[in-house]
Amino acid sequence: MLTKIKSILKVEFNSSIFVENLKLIIMKYRKYIVIAFVGALFLPLLSAKAEKTVEENFNLKSITFIEKESEESFDFDTSKYLPEGFNAYEDNFSVKSLNYLEDDTIELGFDTTTYLPENFNPYKK
Repeated sequence: MLTKIKSILKVEFNSSIFVENLKLIIMKYRKYIVIAFVGALFLPLLSAKAEKTVEENFNLKSITFIEKESEESFDFDTSKYLPEGFNAYEDNFSVKSLNYLEDDTIELGFDTTTYLPENFNPYKK
């Protein structure tokens, strides 16, 4: 096959010259090759089908909302931890109105002094 091509072109085939010529062609037309490649990436988008939409006007008020009754109950009084006159649905709320409750005693269920060194004071600097 190669000999047929050589005889038709009557040129000696040299692979190194061919490679060099191919590199020159690629360098010369690099911008066009890149544009063609990027364009080929977007071809599937042209054949994508549009999503079918409902052509009727939809009224949000036609939806009935069924609210589940809240049955959660807390074992403590939540008003103790909320500011006076707190309303969760009110927009005007300030962090300054929160009362910070500090409780230093924590009951662990055992005596911790047996596990600590003598005269241990965690607040001593």
